[in-house]
Amino acid sequence: MNVVVADEFHDGNVPAHQQLLPITQRAFQALPETVVERYFRGDSACCEQSLIEWLRDEQRAGGRQGRIGFAVSARMNPALQAEIVTTPESRWQPYSEDSRIVKDCCEVDYVPQESGHPYGEPLRYVAIRIRKKQQALFADGSTVKHFAVVSNIWDWTVKRLLEWHREKAGSIEAVHDVIKNELAGGVMPADASAPMPPGCGWRC
Repeated sequence: MNVVVADEFHDGNVPAHQQLLPITQRAFQALPETVVERYFRGDSACCEQSLIEWLRDEQRAGGRQGRIGFAVSARMNPALQAEIVTTPESRWQPYSEDSRIVKDCCEVDYVPQESGHPYGEPLRYVAIRIRKKQQALFADGSTVKHFAVVSNIWDWTVKRLLEWHREKAGSIEAVHDVIKNELAGGVMPADASAPMPPGCGWRC
């Protein structure tokens, strides 16, 4: 419905992954009781332990109990990268392509060591592999790039999960446009002539 249910204005020196749980809790608390299916998707800043644990815990404190399906961009680490690279070619399937690049996707057999609450089901990791058609190098000198998504949704295909996760792209930019240009959020209230300090912004 393109409705913002919770937001937070933060300083430019605040890391994107800092204190995401409180605003997530406010967002879910703002949903009406008629919402019976709940989902969460986010970028790699949301791959934060306290937030992931809260989403997985169906008996969670600070929010309604029950399942929340989620998918967030995983932070790449050496173990995850190694698992992606060694995934057999037969398991990769087409994801998308254009005139310049080809994208493949697959399920990854990656099970990180976990401690604490026994959540029942393990986390699911899926990967995207990006290759240039003309054997050209990416800016960092690599020939292939890998990205991963971590989720607790197991009954969707890899492609459907990735497409749903990536539907979030551009949504926050649209919110920023409305705040800055339609609601005068582009200037600070203390001085109408001063632009918003670099780095400051809204978290939705």
